Amino acid sequence: MQIENYLQKIGLTPKEARLYITGLQLGPASILDLAKESGLKRTTIYELINSLKNKKLVNQSKKDRRNVFIMEEPDNLTLFLKQQEKVLERIIPDLEALKNISNKKPTIRVFENQAGLEKIYEDMIKKDGEILAFAAPRDVIAPSLLEYLREDWKPRRVKNNIEMKRLNINLSQDSKLDYKIIPDPEDLQLVRYLPVKNYPFSIGIYIYRSKVAFVSYNPKEMIGIIIKSPEIVLTMKMVFNLFWKLEN
Repeated sequence: MQIENYLQKIGLTPKEARLYITGLQLGPASILDLAKESGLKRTTIYELINSLKNKKLVNQSKKDRRNVFIMEEPDNLTLFLKQQEKVLERIIPDLEALKNISNKKPTIRVFENQAGLEKIYEDMIKKDGEILAFAAPRDVIAPSLLEYLREDWKPRRVKNNIEMKRLNINLSQDSKLDYKIIPDPEDLQLVRYLPVKNYPFSIGIYIYRSKVAFVSYNPKEMIGIIIKSPEIVLTMKMVFNLFWKLEN
């Protein structure tokens, strides 16, 4: 059942998901009823009931002098997720501290296919910090990825108040656009256009926080690399500023 898969994605085990759905369908039910309908062993159900109680997804009551179990309303799944988020928020600083201790050397992560490239973009906006971008020509980027960037990623970047300075190649017929800086306050970005002769990049390069991402949109590659290195970031910022200040 597809809904069981979704419940597993938010943190329930396969057996917990099966029992929860069975309980919702039955209403108040005994252990025997739940075992019969779910196909799970009664001993297993006792363990699962305790687990679902901890997640605040089941209640115990009495009916005709016997114990019955009532699954909480589906809205309680939202409360369960919020509890999980609070736990995660508490441990993230500790996890970051561990990462800082162990990652004394530069790190490199490789991502493939569109799903992988989207992870790179998600990494850019999960924390504050300006993004400096060498933008790839629009026509080399897959339409589906462009749609994700335009309709999903950019609105969340703006919502998170993350500014961007972007260098674009001027592929228009209007040479007056060459070297122009176009403010775009609505999208929290400055865009500078360079003529084709001064723009050698066919990939996207993004400099943000302590990282640099290189993204190749070529369908034969569809690959991205994130390098975490203060030295490389410093060098790439200097390269970006050189191109930003180019003049005719």
